[in-house]
Amino acid sequence: MPKKVKGVLFADYVRMLKSRKDVDWKKHLWPEDLVFLNQRIVDSDWYPFDTFERMGLAILEKLAQGNMDMVRQWGHRSLNNLSSTYDSLVCDDDPRESLMRFHVLRGSFFNFNAIDIHIISGDYAKLEIKYGMSRAAEEAATWQALGLLERLLELAGAIDVKHSFLSKSWEGAPSTLLKLNWSKETICKKVKGILFVDYVRMLKGKKDTDWTKYLKPDDMIFLKQRIYDSDWYPFDTFERMGVAILKEIADGNMDLARAWGRISIDSLLKTHESLLCNGDPMESLMRCQVLRRSFFDFEAIYLESICGDYAKLEIHYGMCKIAEEAATYQAIGSFERLLELSGATKIDHNFLSKHWTGDPTTILELSWNI
Repeated sequence: MPKKVKGVLFADYVRMLKSRKDVDWKKHLWPEDLVFLNQRIVDSDWYPFDTFERMGLAILEKLAQGNMDMVRQWGHRSLNNLSSTYDSLVCDDDPRESLMRFHVLRGSFFNFNAIDIHIISGDYAKLEIKYGMSRAAEEAATWQALGLLERLLELAGAIDVKHSFLSKSWEGAPSTLLKLNWSKETICKKVKGILFVDYVRMLKGKKDTDWTKYLKPDDMIFLKQRIYDSDWYPFDTFERMGVAILKEIADGNMDLARAWGRISIDSLLKTHESLLCNGDPMESLMRCQVLRRSFFDFEAIYLESICGDYAKLEIHYGMCKIAEEAATYQAIGSFERLLELSGATKIDHNFLSKHWTGDPTTILELSWNI
């Protein structure tokens, strides 16, 4: 089947060509290509991809003079146009969701798989780009796509967007693999008092320890005031308290962190009885996910998939490595205890990736018998 491209992209190339009336495009385009310079391009119609490629090469040579930085800037501008046409493309303050929306939408731009997202997790994505064009056209199209993706991430709230090529089709690889990393604008993350109070209680229970070695003056204030379950408290303080407890009370033992997670479920069930669904571990886990979202003002744990006796979760608190590891094991303990209480047996877990060892995020598998 001949490859085609949607008019919403094709129109940009036609517009650039028509803007340079001093260039004889007959030297660069085929007769069937020139026809499109004299007709209206409809955003929703399909146009021949071969013509699109030749137009791109002509623009690269005569307008950009082979400058890939300029091509990249065109990608930036093309995203601005796309976001005007597709106003739901950019999800404010959520770069990952915006990328996923682009992944869905890009299927309507080409009648073949030109850009495919292999991995998207936390503040990291890996994409495969394969237009199937000549090397020069493929390189230019890739830099244009990079500019588009960078602009999309920026509009969605990402900062410090970085890229690296794992492979390049124009240098002989079967396809181009592109890695993207970014950060989000710094926000003051918060945690609900129902979790915060447990840390305060443990710290106050060990009066012989100098907590100022770990906590800032602003943190110490919370050890002298009442903590309310329904109020919000600074997550940075919560993180520092967790590190202090891990070092001074748990001696760095992750099994103890896991045990705290188990205990926390027993405590939580006293105030949230509906969390547990007897005889239905899957339903209990889903209820837990809903409840956890009310404890943080950001997505700390994301339930990627759940089916039968299996669940896959992404865990990303965004803390230092030791705190991230401890919080993950605490989460494992809470999941295990909840599954047990709901009737599960032979509960097991497996890490597909670990943030504290350098992976972009932590991916955890849980399995059990009923």
